[in-house]
Amino acid sequence: MKVDIKGLGLKEQVLVAALECSEGSCQKEFTFEDLLVSAWKKDKQAWGLRGYEQDHPDGEKMHREVDSRGGANKGIVALGFLEKVQPRIYRLTTSGLAAASNLLPSDAISREKADRQLEQAVKQIIEHPVFRDWLKDSTRPKYFREAGHFWGIAPGTPPKTVFERVSAVERTLSSALKALDERGVSEFIEQRGKVLFERKDIERCLEFQRVLTERFKRDLALLAPGFGI
Repeated sequence: MKVDIKGLGLKEQVLVAALECSEGSCQKEFTFEDLLVSAWKKDKQAWGLRGYEQDHPDGEKMHREVDSRGGANKGIVALGFLEKVQPRIYRLTTSGLAAASNLLPSDAISREKADRQLEQAVKQIIEHPVFRDWLKDSTRPKYFREAGHFWGIAPGTPPKTVFERVSAVERTLSSALKALDERGVSEFIEQRGKVLFERKDIERCLEFQRVLTERFKRDLALLAPGFGI
């Protein structure tokens, strides 16, 4: 992917590099080194080691943009655009893929891939049986195991994974609303013209997410101390 990223901010440059490393897929994993070299090759002045910009990339600079956890300068992992699979191994999230493709409006192939994966991720959420049951009866789910099924968590799930999976639902749905706003439409339509889901479906599911996190906040706090703070 030969693109000029020099006019972008550092985090935006990382996202474009991640898009290249992932080949537009949320399933493909890549290393910290892949990400660093990809960004450096596109803008050596921004990512080069001070005094040796043309010869060596600066890993510490990439680490700050990717892995910073607190303060005003959260890294893109904390922002939900990248998922750390294991130390120094990453993959793009659905939100990250959408954000990266938005930075390259002329790259129709990447945009198409991002749209398809975002649509699939939202479809899986809004068709989940726990959400569908709530639409019929707002007193459900009554037990945390059902909510956990919706989020993909259970007792024993590592706290970090709890944070990531619960947060991923809201990020994905919010990304879908943003995509609708950018297109100036109110529904997602598949290639054959069938309506996949509408804005109201996404907004209703976001409401369900808020109800669920409030209803089971004690259970979430037990699994992941500090959740919601």
